[in-house]
Amino acid sequence: MPAKTEEITLTLGGLHCAACVARVERALSAAPGVELALVNLATRQAKVRYQPQATNLEALSAVVKEAGYEVEDATREQRPPREPEAEVREFRHRFLVALILSLPVWACMIPPVEHGLGLSHRAMNFILLALSTPVMFYSGASFFTGAWSAARHRTTNMDTLVALGTSAAYCYSAWVTLFPATIAAAGHAPAVYFDTALMIITFILLGRWLEARTRGRASEAIRRLFALAPPSARVRRDGVELEVPLEQVLVGDLVLVRPGEKIPVDGVVVEGSSAVDESMLTGESLPVAKEPEAKVWGATLNQRGFFVFRATRVGQDMVLSQIIRLVEEAQTSKAPIERLVDQVASIFVPVVMGLAALTFLAWFFWGPAPAVTRALVSMVAVLIIACPCAMGLATPTAVMVGAGRGAELGILMRGGEPLERAYRLTTVVFDKTGTLTRGTPQVTDLQAWEGWSADQILALAAALEAKSEHPLAEAVTHAAAVKHLILPQVDDFQALPGLGVEAKVTGQEVLLGNLAFMTQRQIPTATLSAPQQEHAREGKTAIFLAVAGKPVGLIAAADTLKPGAAQAVKALQEMGLKILLLSGDNRLTVAAVARSVGIDEVLAEVLPGDKARKVAELQEAGEVVAMVGDGINDAPALAAADVGIALGTGADVAVEAADLTLIRDDLALIPAAIHLSRQMMRIIRQNLFWAFCYNVVALPVAAGVFYPLWGWTLNPALAAAAMAMSSVSVVTNSLRLRRFKA
Repeated sequence: MPAKTEEITLTLGGLHCAACVARVERALSAAPGVELALVNLATRQAKVRYQPQATNLEALSAVVKEAGYEVEDATREQRPPREPEAEVREFRHRFLVALILSLPVWACMIPPVEHGLGLSHRAMNFILLALSTPVMFYSGASFFTGAWSAARHRTTNMDTLVALGTSAAYCYSAWVTLFPATIAAAGHAPAVYFDTALMIITFILLGRWLEARTRGRASEAIRRLFALAPPSARVRRDGVELEVPLEQVLVGDLVLVRPGEKIPVDGVVVEGSSAVDESMLTGESLPVAKEPEAKVWGATLNQRGFFVFRATRVGQDMVLSQIIRLVEEAQTSKAPIERLVDQVASIFVPVVMGLAALTFLAWFFWGPAPAVTRALVSMVAVLIIACPCAMGLATPTAVMVGAGRGAELGILMRGGEPLERAYRLTTVVFDKTGTLTRGTPQVTDLQAWEGWSADQILALAAALEAKSEHPLAEAVTHAAAVKHLILPQVDDFQALPGLGVEAKVTGQEVLLGNLAFMTQRQIPTATLSAPQQEHAREGKTAIFLAVAGKPVGLIAAADTLKPGAAQAVKALQEMGLKILLLSGDNRLTVAAVARSVGIDEVLAEVLPGDKARKVAELQEAGEVVAMVGDGINDAPALAAADVGIALGTGADVAVEAADLTLIRDDLALIPAAIHLSRQMMRIIRQNLFWAFCYNVVALPVAAGVFYPLWGWTLNPALAAAAMAMSSVSVVTNSLRLRRFKA
């Protein structure tokens, strides 16, 4: 018999990057009794499945603490992640303090400004030291604590680079300020590099602030999913109606739902009938008729009727809870692009530290006098040339400029995370309803027989549908209203769920419904089957109108294509991408839409959990997948895809779960968004190349490798200038994205 397991969610403190996530996951996975550990950087949560007889919360907390992090909260219930408002505020405040104090430092380093103040060189250095110290030890405190924590656990990360670079520049400059004679004795001008240290801290803090804001928006998707369910439910227990909190609803409870209310939990209808908007689950725009024995799902919207259902799944067993779990798991599996820098930094930092130490020793034992001073200056030059300013700017500047240009075009990007995947996309999967189609049915065909006109057919049908709960009622009444038709008086109206409606108009019996309804009422249907099948092949829903026992007309409605849908699909295909259509709608309708836009491969009648699995299957086959959708039902697939693309006109949760969001309902933005993402990734890779190129070229010069041959050394001032040049080149290269055209 397998051992019993439990699952707990830990809210963690101190996570900064993908390396932190990997470190915590490794530590928890290696702990006794832990079967699975998944850490989500966006929500700062770790989901741990463990055997309670082998470990407990205290032991898990100790493992996390030993890895260098903290457990701030723990729960066994499914609940939304906390908003990172405090973290965003802290980074913003530290960045603003750094910026305000850095501006005068940067200004004072300009020779005309320095000379214009009329202060001695040493007095100016003391002013710069006073302005730089709060930036180092207040604004930059998190970098030093992060570096110290990494060092305690025998590893390095981005904080190590920042701490090394800034402390080298700051400590050398402070030494020059306090003891300038020792530097002059080495034959070097007593220059200071406070601006270098402050520039690194200020720009990296800006990146951390933007990163925190991005993570907050990422976790907003899950918070919006939780907000879909109503806070309470009306249940009938022992013949008494009670309103209870949602978490107190039990399996087997009879739940009452009035018109306009959300269904609280999953269940089966036992009394009454209605039409339910299930678009958040299936993506289907038409409301679904519900009568006894029909299934209903929590968070869907009851439209008109009143009904009672028996609860079958509550809490974490609900379909909505399963969707939330899918989104959480998909977000956890995403690796941020900053991992590339962290991986390189983990190798680069120890190498630079070793080179700096060897440089000091070489100059100390074999360099000309004064050996100690020359050794110190050369070592500082090596550390300064390795300052990670350009590395820190490589990704955020490209993302900021590219995201700004994207916003001008109507494309919103969720930071730098999807860029690497968009660079390698091979497949684009489209949702149908609300994405390629408008999302609301419209009357597409009117046919009249027996001497009737199309307007007469539409007016009579609209008169009946005005009192109907039929899924196509709104489309028919809207079409009549657009034509300003006068509707006749309707008497003795009666709705028959699943079939249609009947009434009397000017004393004549009028029927409006599907082919089965006409057959049941013995209306001649010999001429109706052919148009019924033709419209079905085209993805349209047909209803028939009969007066006094004779069929007199047909009305067909469908969810029509958005303008530019076929052109957008063609543009993606020309980019070398494979296109698929994935929908929860019926197969005939989906196939008809696919033919009209030029898509060959179709996956129809797919529910939300299966959508995410279909995306996973494509990924397992080696495809790099983008998912395009707009509904709540698309959220798991959007999150599971390598790149999720949501239409801003769709459900908020779909927008929040996506990597790219299109502000305008313009499908031409989809190929433009992918092209912009690819261009941004190219810029980032170029930035990283040039950032490291400066280090590779200048490090040997700074170490004094060429001193025995040609007497070349690298003054720390030139080292700082080289790093400034690398930063300028990175920013200038990123600014090219401002000229991007869709």
